[in-house]
Amino acid sequence: MNTLRDIQIVTTARIFRAFGKSGYGRRLIEGAGSTRVGAAALGMVLGYRRSFRTLGEAERAVKPYGKGGHESTENVDLHISFSARLSDYAAFYYLRDRVLRIQKVFDLGGNVGNLFYCYRNYIPLRDDVSWTVYDLPETIARGEALANSRNIKNLKFTDNFQQIDGADLFIASGSLHYFDRSVPELLAPVSRLPKYILINRTPLTDGQDFAIVQDGGHIRVACMLYNRAKLIADFRRLGYQVMGEWQSPDFRVPVLDRPSSSVGAFTGLWLELQ
Repeated sequence: MNTLRDIQIVTTARIFRAFGKSGYGRRLIEGAGSTRVGAAALGMVLGYRRSFRTLGEAERAVKPYGKGGHESTENVDLHISFSARLSDYAAFYYLRDRVLRIQKVFDLGGNVGNLFYCYRNYIPLRDDVSWTVYDLPETIARGEALANSRNIKNLKFTDNFQQIDGADLFIASGSLHYFDRSVPELLAPVSRLPKYILINRTPLTDGQDFAIVQDGGHIRVACMLYNRAKLIADFRRLGYQVMGEWQSPDFRVPVLDRPSSSVGAFTGLWLELQ
């Protein structure tokens, strides 16, 4: 990794983030980005912190400067240490009257089962609930070891998305934006769709889909910002209706070369198959 280049990008990102908070700054940055020369200049100084058309482009841009991906030990330890956040209480509201009808759960990008360990302290999961986490092989290995050490029998792990078939509840909490296909696209070929869908803590945009790189200090990862209206329309085509929506203002994403597209609060959705 080019350390000097990395320091330059991080420093420039801080300046742009502060400058883009003002109306004048936003107009200046986006005005420059509207020209070919200006866009090239922004891309050069911001490096991996600019916006990208696809998740793959963002992943390639940040790869030389990566600090470890989702499977890094530090990232796994950080997530499992979390307790319920404010946005989880919105999820509990919709789950409380439906939880006894939910036997099979499929948890997309569920890490080492942190949601399972958290949620069972707040909602009365059925004794026969089967909770399956879909994640990366390295994370699965840690999750299985942890579950075995705690003698947890109903928490399973997989890297096979087809195991979602027949699930009662599909969860994408803090994970939807790390996939290059949205949930409706992932669900389209599934023969038995889940009755309930919980999406939590995901950044949505009013413009076209695009990708950025999140720099969390301990980890740098590419993520997608999906268009909200299109996402909901795609769900409706599958037969889902949005029954609830909430915001998570404790999660936000700055878009440094397009400040007006910055996300000031992540979104949560509860959907049911009609």
